[in-house]
Amino acid sequence: MIQSVQLLLARRSRWAKYLFFCLAIVLVIGGIATLVLKAGLVRWPLKVTTGPYLEGGPVFISTLTQVVAEERPLVRLKPIKNDSLAASAKAMEKGETDLAVVRSDIAMPTNGLTIAIVRRDDLVLIVPGRSRINSFQGLAGKDVALLKSALTEQDQGLERLLDAVLGFYGISPYQVRREFLSMDEIGQAVAKKQVAGVLVLGPSGPGAIANAIAAITYATNVSPRLIGDKQAAAIAKTIPGAEPNEIEVGAFGGASPKPEEALGTLAVTFRLVGRHSLPEYVAGEIARMVSLAKARLLSSSRLAVHIEAPDPEDGSGLPVHPGAAAFFNGEQTSLLDSAMGLLYLTSILLGVFGSGLVWLFGTWRSQASNEGQGDIDRLIAIMCEGRRGIDLEAIDRLEDEIDEVVARSFGQGKAKPLDVGQLNVLSVVIGQARQALDTRRKAIQTGEP
Repeated sequence: MIQSVQLLLARRSRWAKYLFFCLAIVLVIGGIATLVLKAGLVRWPLKVTTGPYLEGGPVFISTLTQVVAEERPLVRLKPIKNDSLAASAKAMEKGETDLAVVRSDIAMPTNGLTIAIVRRDDLVLIVPGRSRINSFQGLAGKDVALLKSALTEQDQGLERLLDAVLGFYGISPYQVRREFLSMDEIGQAVAKKQVAGVLVLGPSGPGAIANAIAAITYATNVSPRLIGDKQAAAIAKTIPGAEPNEIEVGAFGGASPKPEEALGTLAVTFRLVGRHSLPEYVAGEIARMVSLAKARLLSSSRLAVHIEAPDPEDGSGLPVHPGAAAFFNGEQTSLLDSAMGLLYLTSILLGVFGSGLVWLFGTWRSQASNEGQGDIDRLIAIMCEGRRGIDLEAIDRLEDEIDEVVARSFGQGKAKPLDVGQLNVLSVVIGQARQALDTRRKAIQTGEP
């Protein structure tokens, strides 16, 4: 590339010099910008929203923001709190936020891609230990309690999940009477046989399901049974945002650890999603910060154990941001490596571009040279004609032709300038041609043959 540039600049073409000086300045500015970004002196501001009822959610966002501030990555977070997860999703769709914590079955933004799983909640039916109900199909004609949450949005989501499961088995929602009960009410409702069971949505381990098991056990003095669904994979395909999951043996602990065997069930996920237009490196940086935040939260928040990398094959059908996938797969490219690759590609393109310019410039000069040689040949022919017996009219015509050659070769509007050597030859031949015509004109005027 350097030889091509030198050859082109040697032609003394002013526009070519300006061109390559500008390209050099661009490369220098790009290199400086890369170093500034790598040093964390300039960071990408991102807005992140979260709903109100995710247990440990505010602590998670606060810790994530603190980690970002300390690690000085490419990004900087500005937390924004919304009244609901649906509002967070809508804010992303409107372009008001860059990141959001949403629930997969309630509201997934159409322009959102998953960066990390914040929590996975399983759908479990808890029935008394002596109950004859062994599946969701056994709820037909029965009363069931739905564990009430702090917000209507979450309660409506739980009811939709129940209706979808019943619909899969051809059971009308009207065949199962339901009522929302608080954690303090479900134990007595089961003990007094007011309900056949309690439907709970919560994480594996400590949380809503474990607390419900404890409340029912205390009220009935009998350890309850947990019911999942063996058809969870098929049912999940009918519920947007749901996925099949398996609860490990003893996940909920207790004197008699539950479940006693692995339990297949439906699950929904709380996800940290980012705009699909986020650059891959930015999404990868967010994923890295989430991993660091999880390590810090393990000793202070139950939420930390549930944070995990997204799996594009989890059955939910929700896409994963390629930048986050690259980080979790160990394939993330650093900003400096990306910049060096870009500079290397640019140098190759400049080499090809420079060589092409040299070829075009050479072709241009070659055409100008051929044109100049054609003028020289014609001037020699005019000089020879002037020495023969031609009349004054022919002399005037040939002088006009010489004037055209002069204008074409020395005029300001010359598109393809000739080199110095050709110009010197043209000057000499033009002088000789004019001399030959002047000699012939004098001969005619003096009456010489």
